[in-house]
Amino acid sequence: MSNSSNVRVLSWNVASAIGYSFVLTIVAFTVSVIVKAFYPPSIIGAAPLLDLFTSPAVGIVQLIVLGLMLAFTWPITAVRNELKNARSVVLFTTAGYLFFSLLPYAFPGAVREYPQAFFGLLVASNILNGALAGVLAYKLNV
Repeated sequence: MSNSSNVRVLSWNVASAIGYSFVLTIVAFTVSVIVKAFYPPSIIGAAPLLDLFTSPAVGIVQLIVLGLMLAFTWPITAVRNELKNARSVVLFTTAGYLFFSLLPYAFPGAVREYPQAFFGLLVASNILNGALAGVLAYKLNV
């Protein structure tokens, strides 16, 4: 593989991981809104690990949905080689999302006072998660 080909694969991994991280955030928010509609005492959030402790109903459903999203990327034997890279990106992005999604909640005072700080931290956490996941998927290619 040439150097420009390696850089191209790395850049595609990072870009797709950032995009997938934003998709995971949207899915987590959507799941928490749906759970809130059926179980009003729950909270709306996008951090499955935090929601698992603050509102277990939301956290459990979010983790189940993330697990299903991860399971559907596991390749079928016929297309194993084509989907191997996508599986690596999804695996590292989902694992990283569980931890990077806690970043917006790390500064509760600023987030309560300035809602734009929450959204800025949300965007930053997704970009950091995607960049790290893309590099790990490229280097480790599980």
